[in-house]
Amino acid sequence: MTRRFAIPFKIKSNTDDNKEDHATPHDAAMLQRLKDGDQEAWSALVEEWSPRLFNYLMYNTRNQDDAQDVLSETLLGLVQSIRTFDGNVTLTTFIYSIAYRKVADYWRRSRETCELPLWLSTAGPTSTRLEVDEALDELSEQGQQALLLRYHDGLSVAEIAEVLGRSYKATESLLSRVRRQFHHAFAGAEAYNGR
Repeated sequence: MTRRFAIPFKIKSNTDDNKEDHATPHDAAMLQRLKDGDQEAWSALVEEWSPRLFNYLMYNTRNQDDAQDVLSETLLGLVQSIRTFDGNVTLTTFIYSIAYRKVADYWRRSRETCELPLWLSTAGPTSTRLEVDEALDELSEQGQQALLLRYHDGLSVAEIAEVLGRSYKATESLLSRVRRQFHHAFAGAEAYNGR
């Protein structure tokens, strides 16, 4: 099944790409509160992260109900694994890693065909949107994920490497390669349409 962006493709800059991906003091304090079962900390985390994760999951599932289900599974996975989390990476990286794996579980469970999502059947996408979707379809699954995490969610290269389970250098290389592939595919679509 081909996946498409369900949300606008926004570019966010992140000047911290060359920094090591270590937990900040705020992360450490928050992590300890979460491990201690602090209900206020959990409420704050869910309030802060639910919209961000939902957008990421909508891209990956294409269905609000499925995205909500995977969001619940992600938050449950976070609750279950927070006690063993050592804090060697940021909380952001840890949360996206769980979400990334829950999306993989979702697709393993739903290999059968599914009906066309309502947003796709009624939204009437623009020609630019279709060109972006076609260009993204030419990328590998991991390439699509890397671009989404980098340019939509604003994660650093180090954070993306952790989420995807790759080295920093391999992730830099992947991003460089998929940016070129995307640009080539998108430029080709624009040339084809006479722009």
